[in-house]
Amino acid sequence: MPTYQRLLVPSRLSGISKFIEKGGYFPNSAIINFSERGAKREFQAHSRLTDSSSRTGVLKIPNCYAIAYIIDGQHRIYGYADSPYKDTNTIPVVAFVGLDPSEQLELFMDINQNQKAVSPTLRITLEEDLYWNAARLDSRLKALRSSIIRQLGGDQSGPLYGKISLGEDKAELQAKPFADGLLRSGLIPEASGNRMIEDPPGSSLYDVGNTDHKSEMPKARARVTQLLNRCYEYLEERCKPHEKILSTYLISNKGTFAIIRLLGSLHAFECEMGRLSIKSTSDERLDALRKYLKALVDALVVIDGENPDVLLGRHGSGAETVWFRTFQLAISDRFPEYSPPELQDWRERQDKALQDKGRELGTRIERHIKGFVIAQLKTLFGDNWDIEIGSIQRECETRAREQVEKNYKEGLGRHDIPWTDQFFISDYKTIIERYWTRVPDEPPAGFETFEKHFSIDIGQGFKSKAERVKWLSLFSSLRNLWAHEGTKEKGLNRHEVDMLKQIHDHFYK
Repeated sequence: MPTYQRLLVPSRLSGISKFIEKGGYFPNSAIINFSERGAKREFQAHSRLTDSSSRTGVLKIPNCYAIAYIIDGQHRIYGYADSPYKDTNTIPVVAFVGLDPSEQLELFMDINQNQKAVSPTLRITLEEDLYWNAARLDSRLKALRSSIIRQLGGDQSGPLYGKISLGEDKAELQAKPFADGLLRSGLIPEASGNRMIEDPPGSSLYDVGNTDHKSEMPKARARVTQLLNRCYEYLEERCKPHEKILSTYLISNKGTFAIIRLLGSLHAFECEMGRLSIKSTSDERLDALRKYLKALVDALVVIDGENPDVLLGRHGSGAETVWFRTFQLAISDRFPEYSPPELQDWRERQDKALQDKGRELGTRIERHIKGFVIAQLKTLFGDNWDIEIGSIQRECETRAREQVEKNYKEGLGRHDIPWTDQFFISDYKTIIERYWTRVPDEPPAGFETFEKHFSIDIGQGFKSKAERVKWLSLFSSLRNLWAHEGTKEKGLNRHEVDMLKQIHDHFYK
């Protein structure tokens, strides 16, 4: 039976008791469910006086243990336990009969989510009870993650016992980083509806070939919790001379997400190398991962001594990813054979020299596009070129005025900005497509149409106009990466810089 009633908070009970003693009352209904088992209830109905399907009457409840479960309002009801008004006050109640346990849980969560936000920790804690036997695979995997977290935090012999917030009990670690880490670790497959997604294949600790989920769910839970407990135990042991490393980097919320994802990545690598499989024992898994964890602790000691802000100075939504990639990088530097493609991509996006090169190429490309487009419009339409693109001009003028106002309010003074400095790449694309093959009445020597000048083959088709200018959309998306020099979480990888080089060389032959 799901046990959402365990979430009583003693401090709230005493507060409610004091509220009652001072004359307080509760105008809203408690929600309960009468179980079907046990003694029968007796409803003595009054005569029905109207056409309504409702009926008033007296409900007689037998003196039977656990005849009803409190779905919502348990603090209100138990708050009367020490009150002198427990035998005299009346509490309004809405009662259901014979609700399935999962329906009770879902009703509890719906009520509390709409009245008072259900905390992520409470929701994660309840997902095991709510979805363990769900028809949908993705819901069952959600329950599996919830169950693993509860096992990690509730195992008295485990290294994380009492350190994870569960239900409404607070602890030093939140449940959400564990849930997010498990979701993206690969230790458990992901799912879309009822379709299993194991990436890379053969790396998860859930036997995707076992169609009997009732038997596989507890087995997968045992495999994952054993792996995580054994690794955390080793990290604890390894950090004994460096207690700060454990508490600051490893037993922390940002560190949790990074560690869970790292263990999944390392486990997948060892499976890919053929040294581990789902049949491996927990001892074999720890033996395979021990050298990597040692390298991680050694690297964190160096980081903490030389530049702790590399990790501790990171905040916001991208911080967890930076921690994870930094952990991966520390191990890859020690064991170069461990070099996942996503780590290589991240490493390139942090390469300052590569970013500078991409920024220089992008700036030169945009400068050329602007110069050619404006010159071409003047060739085609003379002094009326700006009227010809009147709607775009008006939008650019609005942007220019807004930028002038923004600069002024930020204390940068008032400086006029030419509207021609406010073109978007999409504006250039609109102009190029609109006048794709336009030729002036008397073309000057060396004249090129937009079609000839801006058709660039980037390997995604080259027949239609849309395919020939598709590179402009790509360039626009890359511009968002190279134009913001201070954005450390973004950047260009080597393939993207090579693409910019190809576009640049087309214009600067």
